[in-house]
Amino acid sequence: MKLHELRDELNWQFLSLAIVVGVASAGFTYAVNFAEWLFHSVFAYNPLAMYIYTPTLFVIIVYMLKKYFPYADGSGLPQGYAVDIFDDDRLTKTYSIRSAVGKVLLTFLSIAGGASLGKEGPTIQICSSLFAQIKGINDQKRRLLIKLGAGVGVAAAFNTPIGGMIFAVEEYVKKITPHIATILVGATLLAVFTSNLIMGTNQPYMGIVNPKDLQHSSIVMLIAILIGILCGVSGAVFTKLMVFMSVNKTWAFNAWRKKHYLLNALIFGLIVALIGNLTHGFSFGNGASSTTKFLDSSLDAPWYYAISKFFGSIASVSAGVPGGYFSTALSIGAGIGDLVHMLFPHISLVQFYLLGMAGFLASITQSPITAVAMVVEMSDSSQLSLPILLTCFVASLIAEQFGDSVYHQQVLNYISPHRYKETL
Repeated sequence: MKLHELRDELNWQFLSLAIVVGVASAGFTYAVNFAEWLFHSVFAYNPLAMYIYTPTLFVIIVYMLKKYFPYADGSGLPQGYAVDIFDDDRLTKTYSIRSAVGKVLLTFLSIAGGASLGKEGPTIQICSSLFAQIKGINDQKRRLLIKLGAGVGVAAAFNTPIGGMIFAVEEYVKKITPHIATILVGATLLAVFTSNLIMGTNQPYMGIVNPKDLQHSSIVMLIAILIGILCGVSGAVFTKLMVFMSVNKTWAFNAWRKKHYLLNALIFGLIVALIGNLTHGFSFGNGASSTTKFLDSSLDAPWYYAISKFFGSIASVSAGVPGGYFSTALSIGAGIGDLVHMLFPHISLVQFYLLGMAGFLASITQSPITAVAMVVEMSDSSQLSLPILLTCFVASLIAEQFGDSVYHQQVLNYISPHRYKETL
């Protein structure tokens, strides 16, 4: 790209919005952290109160979603696959400031209500919505910026600039040119730098793993394969259940749920509360803080950790409340790794966590490059990159045999089935 072309692309409007994206990401992170603190304070005060608190808040959220913010539903990630298919009206409404505000508010309430969901998917839609506001550009460039905004959103949410850029290319853009790459790098650089400046830290999302806990040996490679197999199978089951509950329209109960959405929110709110109480609160939230604690301390997670996050997230999505499960996937994977560690107690536990996190993320996204980059970058664990790569390869390969990724199949909530192949 020539200098004058770069100046035209990275103009004051684009640069300003990239900074706003960083500010929005940091602000949303603070809001989500407060929501988690608020929920756990209520839970600590009286766990049984969840049977009233959680379903009541879920009903309020779904009512507000249907009445005031109809385009702020879901995790925010599946919509990105339909960017080139949406007509102008749908595109404008999905990536509007109104939808972004609704996403912030409703995700905050979802997490404050104990949903096993997180901020990452919503951050994608929020950041894409901000880039969609750039004036004076043609329709093709606006759709491209929305896709790039998704990558910037991932980068800012996880403090993983490289992982975010790879995500944008692997999931949405597909064909990268030096021109597009320059725009993506510039936006990511500004957004992540601004977010870190506001947050006052540049620490990896999951903390810094002690290099002494990472062992590169033949037994670790075999463990990487084993965890990859388990993550591939469990990820495929997770995808099937999630798609069945959130996309399937033929099952009579799903048709009933869609018609009686407030009662559905109440029922699944009770289920979320039940799972949370049975698992001593571990199913609530996206699990990022718990997983980080396990990584930093090298402590074993409860044996039911993966199960609690697995069903907690499915129940939360089934309730109809918005929120993402990118971080939840990492927590499920960490729990799977911990279970495998029981078979190899003499080997460092941290490695099992990292392999499980990467493997499960790769299985549900079927984006192994993104999974490798994200986990290595968010844990500063490049020393383990080869076993992580092997786990992601195995997990993604197995999951692909059972259908497309969970996020890709959820695009059917926003487009006609006959146009599905156009999103692949």
